[in-house]
Amino acid sequence: MRKTLTSCISSLVAFACLTVTGNARADWKLESRQTLASLPAGAGLIEYTFENGDRSTRAWAVTFRADHVRLAVIDNPSRGPLGDAMAALDAIAGVNGGYFQADGTPVGLEIAGGKKIHGYERAKLLSGIFVVTGGHPRLVRSAHFQPSNKDTEALETGPFLIFDTKIVGGLNTARAARRTVIANDGRGDWALLYLEPVTLADAAAILATPGIFRQGRLEQALNFDGGSSSGLWAATGSTPFYLHEFGNVRNFLAILTRKLAK
Repeated sequence: MRKTLTSCISSLVAFACLTVTGNARADWKLESRQTLASLPAGAGLIEYTFENGDRSTRAWAVTFRADHVRLAVIDNPSRGPLGDAMAALDAIAGVNGGYFQADGTPVGLEIAGGKKIHGYERAKLLSGIFVVTGGHPRLVRSAHFQPSNKDTEALETGPFLIFDTKIVGGLNTARAARRTVIANDGRGDWALLYLEPVTLADAAAILATPGIFRQGRLEQALNFDGGSSSGLWAATGSTPFYLHEFGNVRNFLAILTRKLAK
């Protein structure tokens, strides 16, 4: 979504006093889980349906084992489409990445292929960092991030939706938008997710329901840039699965096969 850092923060602050109630968190239920395609390296493309009373929504996820693939931040200064970039990489799947200014300048830390594209920033919105250190991906709170010369990929983004299996408090309950999220179960299973328009509070409640992974709950879920930036692409044969972004974005997160790692 094309927005300045100031507008991102203003939007967050405007709703800081709104919190999701315990009932709202408990009411979302997983109604269906369907595997749409098997992807390389044991990854899978899954469609979910969730219901909350008379409300329903869908989500799609590419699930994978972190030790079976390589995760790479793809810088996109030319602002080309997600699908073109993923096809050129022969990727398994990919999503849009972090926030950026109207002129395309990244917001927050971005490291791609070992090269620092943009530096760390302090902002309440940027509560988490996806980082690959020595080949191992992890999600860390921005305030606790300790940079290392072994960091090869990084995106600073936010907010965290789930941390230590608990829904994060104070999430926005008013603005619905398409969402993309990276999540893990703390035991090596990861997912890139795309959600139909929901609030951040509802996104967290949805992701906290059992069933995203076959076993266990999500341990961490970190929000990427949403709204018009949201896109998910997966290599499902001759016709890729592609939930298109509405606007061009600055960076992507790609799932690559290990043979492409250098």
